[in-house]
Parts: sequence; C-alpha cells; structure tokens
Amino acid sequence: MKLLILSCSTGGGHNTAASAISAYFEKMGVENDIVNALDFLPKARAELISRGHVLAYKYAPKLYGAGYRIGEKIPQTHLYEQNAKGADELCRVLFSGKYDAVISVHVFAAMMMTELRMSREIMIPSFFVATDYTCSPGVSEIDADKYFIPHEKLREEFAQQGIITEKIVASGIPVKAEFCEKTDKGKARRALGMSEEGKVLLLCCGSMGCGPIRSITLRISELLSEDDSLVIICGSNRQLAKELEFIAGDDIRIKICGYTDKMSLYMDAADLIITKAGGLSTTEAVLKRLPILYIDAVPGCESRNIEFMTGNAYALVADTASGMANLVETCLSGAVDAMEMVRRREDDFPFEAAKTIYESVLEEYKRFDEARSREKVEVTAKPARQLPPLEKQMMLIVNPVAGKGEMVRRLSEVTGVFMDAGYRVSYFPTHGKGDARDYVSAYGAGFDMICCSGGDGTLNETVSGMIETGLDIPIGYMPSGSTNDFAEFHNISSDVLIAARHIVDGSERRVDVGRLGGEYFINAADFGAFTWLPYTTPQRLKNKLGFYAYVLDGIRDLSKLQSEHLRIRINGQTIEGEYIFGIVASSSSLAGAMDFFGQTVVADDGLFEVLLLRLPTSPAELQSTIAALSSQELNNELITFCRTDKIELECMKKLNWALDGEKCVGDLHHTVEMLPRRIRIVY
Repeated sequence: MKLLILSCSTGGGHNTAASAISAYFEKMGVENDIVNALDFLPKARAELISRGHVLAYKYAPKLYGAGYRIGEKIPQTHLYEQNAKGADELCRVLFSGKYDAVISVHVFAAMMMTELRMSREIMIPSFFVATDYTCSPGVSEIDADKYFIPHEKLREEFAQQGIITEKIVASGIPVKAEFCEKTDKGKARRALGMSEEGKVLLLCCGSMGCGPIRSITLRISELLSEDDSLVIICGSNRQLAKELEFIAGDDIRIKICGYTDKMSLYMDAADLIITKAGGLSTTEAVLKRLPILYIDAVPGCESRNIEFMTGNAYALVADTASGMANLVETCLSGAVDAMEMVRRREDDFPFEAAKTIYESVLEEYKRFDEARSREKVEVTAKPARQLPPLEKQMMLIVNPVAGKGEMVRRLSEVTGVFMDAGYRVSYFPTHGKGDARDYVSAYGAGFDMICCSGGDGTLNETVSGMIETGLDIPIGYMPSGSTNDFAEFHNISSDVLIAARHIVDGSERRVDVGRLGGEYFINAADFGAFTWLPYTTPQRLKNKLGFYAYVLDGIRDLSKLQSEHLRIRINGQTIEGEYIFGIVASSSSLAGAMDFFGQTVVADDGLFEVLLLRLPTSPAELQSTIAALSSQELNNELITFCRTDKIELECMKKLNWALDGEKCVGDLHHTVEMLPRRIRIVY
C-alpha cells in the first residue's frame, strides 16, 4: 500500500498532523507522500485562501470568528464548490495508480476527495482526520470511509452533523512521536542548561503572538520565586521576541526563545504550560502530562477547543493578564490541584493516535482489497461517468438525524439520481429548528428545484421559507422522519431512493397550504386536549378516530376535561361554547390517527376539513360523544364537521396550537385561512 496524505497550508497544525501520520506509516513500512491540497487549485486562488486565513486570524480575529460561527450554521456550499475545482487535478494524480488510499487532514482536501467520490466512480479508500476538538464547519459536507476524531466525547457532535456513527473512530490527534514520550524532568532541565530547582513555567504564544503576551509576562514575573523560571517560546515572531527581551531586561529567571526544535524537551522540563488553544498544541501538552492554562483565544476553532477542554475540566482559561496571573498563583501555591486535570485526562484521552489511525486505515484497505480481488476491479480513479450537462440547480435540504441517518447513508445514490437527470446538487444539512426555513429564504431563489428529506417538520420549514420569500418553484420530498403524514396522504414512497426517482420521473401537482397568523402548515393545525397524543401514542392504538374515542373513554371523569371558551366564525355563521379539541386540516392523516369519518379529502380544492369537539356536560353526553367517535358518525350535537377556506376564533386566553406536530404559541384572536394550490410538489 502507498498512501497519499493531503494537508493544507492554512496553518501549521494540519501540516504537523500530516507529518506525524507520515512518520508512523513510514515506520511501519508504508510509503507515503504529503501534498498540499491547495496546489491543485489555481495559484491565485490558493494564495488567497492561504494568506487570507493567516491575515484574518492575526489581524481581524473578530471577523475570523464571525465567519467561523456563520460556517457552523450555514452549509459551506460555496467553499465546497471552490475547493471541488481542485478535484480534476487531484484525479490526475490518482489516475496514475500510484496511491492506494488517501488521508485528508483538512476539510478543504476532504472536499476535493468527496467531489471525486460523488462525480466519479473512484475506487480508492478515503479517510478524514479532524485536528481540533470540535466538528468544524464543512465536515458535514464531506464523505469518507472513516472519520478520525480527537475524543470519544465528540462522537455525538459529529453524529449530529450526519456522520454515520460506525465510521467514527476516536483516535485522538496525531502528533510527532517525541511528544508521545516523557523524559525525566531533571534530565530534561539538565539537557537545556536549566536549574533543577524551583518551578518552570512554559509560555507558548506561537509565531502570531496573539493575546496579551507582554502583560502576562510582566504579571507572572512578579510571582516567580528566586528558583523559578519562565520560558517564553515566540516561534518565528522576532519582533515579539525583541519586545519581551526588553521587558525581561536582566532578569535571569526569564528566558526568551525564538523558533526551537526542542519543544518536546521544554515541555518535559516544565511544571505548567500557558498556551494558545490550538488542537495540536493542546494535544502535545496533554501527552506530556502538563497542566494547561489557556490564554486569549481567537474566536473559532480555538474557542471551541477551549470550550471542550474546560467544559470537561481538562484545562483552565483566563481572558486577561491579571486573570492569568491569578490562575498561575493558585496553581503554584497549591490552592488549585493542577495535577488533578492531568489525572482526569489520563483516564479519558486516547494516547496513540497515529497507531490507531494506521491500524484502522490498514484494516479498511485490506477489506477493500479483498473486495477488489473478488470483483476484479482496478484501484484507480475511473473517468467521470457520462452525465448529461448539469444545466439545472437543485437545493437538497437534509435532516441528517431523521430516520436514523438513512438519507445520509444513501446520499451518494440519491445525488446520482439527480445528477443523471441533469441537476447540479448543492447539499444543505440542517442542524436545528428553523435551518431549512433559513436556507430557502437565503438561497432558494438561485435554484430550479428544492428537495428536502426529513419528517413533516422539515417539509413544513421548506414550504414556509418558499412562501415567505414569494418563491414558486417545484418541491421534491423524500420522507425519512418518524411521522410522515404528508407522504402518507400523497402516497410518496418512504424509500428515499425510490422517492428520488419519482421526483425526476414524476409529475407536478399543486397543493393547498394553510396559514395561521404568520405561520404555515401543510397537514393540520390543531388545538386542545388531543393535540400531542397522536405523536406520543403507539401505532396500534391509532385506529382512525377511534383513537380519540379510546382516549376520551379513558377519562370518564368530566371534571378532568380541559376546555377553551371559543367564539368561532365559520362559513358565515358564529358559534360559541366550551371546546376540548379542534383541528383544521388539508390532509386526512395526523400522525396516523385521523380519517375524518371516511370523508374524501382533496389536497387542491382550496378547502380545509374542520372538526370541532365541544365539552360534554353530562355523563350521557360524554357517552354519546364516545359512541359517535367510535362509529365515525356525524349525528352528534357536540361534534362539528365542515369544509371551509377560512375560520376565525376568539378565546378568553391565549390558545396554543400544533402546526404539523410543532408547537405554536397562539394569541387571543386567530385566523386560519387557506392558500389554495400555493406550492408545487413533484412526485
């Protein structure tokens, strides 16, 4: 096996991780090459990415952090498309058959590999190594055979981004072998020409010198005893080194170092490290069993690293020089047992990242090689499949956790169906409530079709975003949620691949949408005693409207029935009374529990089906209502069923609704109105 390791020149950490992986594989007899993924891009674009990252990090950290936070919420489709442009050059490298597997230590490189896997029948194992203690923006958009993450406690975070759990390996972050070994403290100090007495504090500010380094130096110098030492590593930042030398003056307790190849030895000599929150520097300190104090972090991956480390009591952080001085003092005095952080990490942290990665890659490659032998296929990148011109643009919105990740597992198959139909697909995974709505509102106008996969909630948000922005483009729906009433009513297949084929081969139909105030629903809006029951009740009890009879029969005690006093205007009439339940629907299904007494429901007739249930005032009325619900007969004075395009309700207190199963806080006055044939569904 020969390995290609793809790094990216946007910071030293990725290259360090790549070098650590390379060294271990070389040690185990596996040839490998490290290549900068940006070399596959046009030179001007590559320089812009590389230099822009460094400049933003150093001179505009708030802007850098804002961009990072946006990236966490919004899919990096633009970045994906830009980096995917390097896939053709990368493909030429893989065409040679020179490499048998690829490891990416940067998301940009992984995006290139993903593009090859999506658009070409590339027969080569691909792996991704995360180098920060978080799931960075863009990871949800890549496809790999294994994802190597820094810590087991991050597994759920990666899974929430749509990564299949079985593909996640909590390997740790790979660092140079010298950091995996611990030299005796006294021996390390002698090798560095330092006193074996007192405490040694190691301050690593990096070449960028971010944070209040000068103030921290002054503050800590005031805390040092005669035998203590403060070693400051400035890297290649010569200007910072000169300034700190001026501050230190003739204080022999303070040692200023520029670039050094003895960082491992300095860590062995130290009792405490004060450092920036890089993923690699953090891991090095962890492996050296050093108490870690973090200084001012650049918003983004550094702040996420701090959140993880401090949130698990693995490290401490201070935002100011005085705060850092206080932390140092409490650690030196013993007021805080700094070594407790180290002991806690001993039990939790993986300590052999490179070895774990090697073993997992080798296992995956052997499995692939065996399959190749059976099938007699070549381990090369094949030419791009013959696709029609991708002249149409599709937005694909996916809830990655719906249906236990079924859509994510079949994403390449589904995307292939759409590409064969001439669509260029942009992938938008959701991470929380409102994401689908925001995606459509922000980007929907640039697409010829919007497809979504999830439950009714995902479809509702997609539709809401379209209506709010005035869009009128086709919608494709691939149901994968726990409740799929819309799909059930419209006979849309629950197999996402079949649903995808029906989207490209099927016909378009306009359907009605309901509006309650500023919110929308595609199935039903309901209120009252039974609002949430269909979504929490086992399917075996959902026997059409007999389900509600069952529930009502179980109450029996009239005093336990909660009602709302309502004045209702519908079809030119006003009715008033105590109501325990109401539903306004354009579908015959509510979590599988509704059939509207066998009435035919039409999705594009511009009319709602309305059911209102009054409060029984006597045991006889209760029994009569139960009988009517059970038999699905309309001849009961407490049950109102009708069709209308508008209903108005006034109540004594705020009335809460459920719209397509999602809570909606109501008001004292409600107007539910029909938007006839408002959306275009293709199936």
